[in-house]
Amino acid sequence: MRRTCKSRVSKGAFTLLEMVLVIAIIVILASALMLGVSGYINGANNARNQVDASANELTQNVHASEVVLAGYDF
Repeated sequence: MRRTCKSRVSKGAFTLLEMVLVIAIIVILASALMLGVSGYINGANNARNQVDASANELTQNVHASEVVLAGYDF
């Protein structure tokens, strides 16, 4: 009969090296995700700024038209 060495028998636990590798992979994936998301955030901020500028221009045009129309007697 063969004897099995007790140190080679798996106890169902993770080693420290396995845990460090998994954490390193998670950190790498999270950093790649953050780089991708930051591009979308910058794009959304630029679009919001353009909308705000257009809304301000429209408000100024409406106000100017109201001033011109106020000069007429209806």
